[in-house]
Amino acid sequence: MLSAKGLALAVAVRCDDDSIHVTLTDGRVVTAPLTERLSAATPAQRRAAYVTDFGTALRWDGIDEDLGVAEILGVDEDELAALAGARPGLLEE
Repeated sequence: MLSAKGLALAVAVRCDDDSIHVTLTDGRVVTAPLTERLSAATPAQRRAAYVTDFGTALRWDGIDEDLGVAEILGVDEDELAALAGARPGLLEE
């Protein structure tokens, strides 16, 4: 699902020793640096990532880490949530 503004939702996430790699619904793979918490995590904890919130968020249960896909893409959170079918402001509730 891709909007005219180039927004897309996450379908997969993986980490290596340096970066987070997010696969999007339009086929792009975007890369971001590890957060401080992910840098300190074990390789097994980094591998335990999954996509949540209809493609708008990433989660690592073992280290209690959540990242918004909007933050990684540098786009408006409400626009990305709308692309996922949520009403504006839902992610703040």
